[in-house]
Amino acid sequence: MDRIHGYLPGWEIPKLAPSSYSKDYGFITDYFCEIMHELRRVDLLGSLRPRFDVIDHAGRAHGVSGRDQRAVMKTTSGLLKLLYPDGRVTDEELEDILSLSCEMRQRVRDQLHLIAPGEYDRIALGALMKPSGRQIVPDLPDRKRVQRVTLPGKPSVGEVIGLALAGDHGCILRFEMQATRGSGRIVPLGSIQRVMRESIEAAAQYIRAKHEDLGISAEWRKGFDVAVLATFMGVPKEGPSAGIAIVTGIVSALKNLPVRNDIAMTGEITIMGKVLPVGGIQQKIRAAYDAGVLEVLLPADNLEEAERLPSYVLDGVRLTPVNTIDEVIDTSLVKSTPAVPRVVPG
Repeated sequence: MDRIHGYLPGWEIPKLAPSSYSKDYGFITDYFCEIMHELRRVDLLGSLRPRFDVIDHAGRAHGVSGRDQRAVMKTTSGLLKLLYPDGRVTDEELEDILSLSCEMRQRVRDQLHLIAPGEYDRIALGALMKPSGRQIVPDLPDRKRVQRVTLPGKPSVGEVIGLALAGDHGCILRFEMQATRGSGRIVPLGSIQRVMRESIEAAAQYIRAKHEDLGISAEWRKGFDVAVLATFMGVPKEGPSAGIAIVTGIVSALKNLPVRNDIAMTGEITIMGKVLPVGGIQQKIRAAYDAGVLEVLLPADNLEEAERLPSYVLDGVRLTPVNTIDEVIDTSLVKSTPAVPRVVPG
């Protein structure tokens, strides 16, 4: 796919209608093709090349690749031959062509980033005009169509940000936990599948065994139910990597302590309170970075792999390795609220 110079999305192509067809004379196709073949021998771009540079406006470490350069140049050359075959082009006309060429290649780069984010940075292709210094940055409306999970606006009781894999990509998971009067049950909601349900059972068992160390009254085992909701209920959720997020949310709900809203976490748990490594750690941290998370709690055994991420990701997200659930809870809970069980009438 990296060899593709660019593409236009179908919704930007006008639909054919009776008014689309010419009612006057036109070129016979064979004749038009001969013109195109002759124009291949003409170099219009060479004389214009000193007037601009192709740059990455995002300033990523890898920047613009050789294939990006070739794609923009070849598309620009083709458009020049179609629109200005005499080679006389104003700066404004050249800017329009460069904007379209960069836009078409940017779409290819965006797809490459989604497919292989570790190999392809999220760059912003554009042009820098000389000598004016004017920057040409194409606007892609379809970039705004990506659905993003927003972070909580403030620390909230029972609301935790987890990290997971969706296919080959990392994604944000938002969990909500709520304690109500009941009989000590843990109630999973939100299309939670088998392995994640087992993580919930492991979390519940750990809290039952360690409730005194956690500062939770033994009464919760008989007097409270805890609902565990994975939001976006129509989407199936699977995997063990949400274990530490589930423990944190349940403890938060039972102790009425808010969870930090700038922190995300991933890690498998054991009933002894250990945090085990998980897969896809780089994709998950990239998802946290894209969402604006400031700190990620991750298993200590995953830290070496995580530190191989690009420097701009590591500069934007603090990585905190953890070995035990105690470390997770100590880092993620806001300890400014009295430790009184939060009860919702039910």
